[in-house]
Formats: sequence, C-alpha cells, structure tokens
Amino acid sequence: MSSTVTLTLKDAVEGRVVADAIVPSRFATLSATEIAHLPVWLARHAAPPALADATGCDTDRGREADHHSVDLGDLFSVRGERSAVVRMQGNLGNVDAIGAAMSGGTISIDGNAGRELGRTMTGGTIAVHGNVGDDAGLAMAGGALLVWGNAADRVGGALPGASRGMTGGEIFVRRNVGRDAGTAVRRGLIVVGGDAGDGAARSMIAGTVLVMGKAAGTVGLWNKRGTVVALGGAAVPAAYRYACTYHPPHLRLIFAYLRRAHGVPVDDRYINGRYARYCGDLSEAGKGELLLWTEA
Repeated sequence: MSSTVTLTLKDAVEGRVVADAIVPSRFATLSATEIAHLPVWLARHAAPPALADATGCDTDRGREADHHSVDLGDLFSVRGERSAVVRMQGNLGNVDAIGAAMSGGTISIDGNAGRELGRTMTGGTIAVHGNVGDDAGLAMAGGALLVWGNAADRVGGALPGASRGMTGGEIFVRRNVGRDAGTAVRRGLIVVGGDAGDGAARSMIAGTVLVMGKAAGTVGLWNKRGTVVALGGAAVPAAYRYACTYHPPHLRLIFAYLRRAHGVPVDDRYINGRYARYCGDLSEAGKGELLLWTEA
C-alpha cells in the first residue's frame, strides 16, 4: 500500500480525453496494474459524454459513437497503489472529467486541468495549481474544489437541462472566472478571488457567491434567495431595490474561514467595512440579496 498514487502524463495527447475513471475511492482498492487498466476515452468529436446524458440517449452508446477507449496506463505512468490520495502531473488542459462523482479522498493537479473537473462530486478535495476549463464543479453536491489559477465558464453550474446547479460543497478560484459562474446554485459557497464574467449567480436558488474583484455585466438575475457579494462592485439590476448599508456579520465568518483554511489575503477594509444591500430579484421571490462593499 502506498501513501500516494501518482499519475504522470507520458506525452501530449491530441484532442480531448475523458478521464472520469480517475476517482480516489476507486484507486484506494486497486493495484498499480489494475489502475493502469482502467478505461479512459479519447474523443473523436468535440462533445463530451455528459452532453449525451442530458438528451436521454444511452451513455455508453454515446461514448462509442464519439469516443474510443484506451487504458489509463497508455497515457499515464502509474506509481503507487491502493491509496485515496492522487497526484497528477503533466499538461492536463485537454483531460476532462477528472474526479467526476468522487465521494472522498484527494486529487492534486500540478498544472492545468480540462473541462468538467469534479463533475457531480459529493466529497473529497480537488486542488489544481493552474487553470481549469469550462464547467468546473458542474452539479457539485459536496467536497471542495480549489483552483489556484483561472477558471473558464459556468463554474458550479447545472447539467444541461437541469433546474439546479451546485447543491453543496465549496469552490474557491484564486484568480478570475468566465461567464455564468454559479448558475442555479442551490446550496454551497463559491468564492472568486479575482473578477467574474457576465451572468454570475444567474437563476440562483440559494447559497453564496462571493466575488472579491468586479462582477462584470449582469449579476444575480432571477435570484430567489441567494447571497451575491461583489467587493469590486457590480451593476445593480433593475429588479433589485436598495435596502440599507450595514456590516454583514456572516461575511466576517466567511473571510475568517478563507484566511484560515486557504491563506487568502483578505484586506481588513473588507472585513470591517460597510456594504450596501440590495434585495431582489423582485421578478422572483425577491428574497435574494446583492452586497456591494462601500467605503462610506
């Protein structure tokens, strides 16, 4: 038994790789040889298997049509066995669905990762010391997803056709995120250390989306009961109404947690500052809130 299973990409791979077999709880019961024989999928076309699921088509048939299977060991060298601690090395920007549906353990990625990282995960921790592609934390229900670079579009979003996105856990992106972060979030915490693209917290049901930079474009449209925080400012949607300016006590707890757990340098002016509170979206239940830091 090893303390860590290390996967090192052998060579650059053309096209996209769907690697949803990389799950710590599975590795914890397998030898190095058995891990190397797990299937991964090389894409013949651009659409990942998760999109076939949403159409109601059979998943395996969709994969057969658009992907062909190879052994994990054909792409990665495998060192270690029977451990729920996984370390991945190499340029993994085109390797998708790492940690999909994982329920525990740890995945550490030394560099970039592809799309749908941690898709539908319910527990454990994924830490990426680089950037990630679209749909990180897609329909996530628990655990922690930590990205020390940038994330592309739809962080913590919903599966195609689903009414709910993230339903639990936490996502922390140290730098910037793309469009539609936190779409239809039901529960959980999304923290963006930099700026967020257009459409953040759209159709949010509950939970918290905290943007430490600026939230661009529209933010919090059709928000039912969620909390959206923008330290660097955001345009207030027309369906929100000003309520008050105050010191939100729950933000102190979030900032203290970020400092303690992730070493995030939160300026005291945000911890001790006042926030303008806007209630909305009034076209929905109107019980959501948008908090904008103010020096006043």
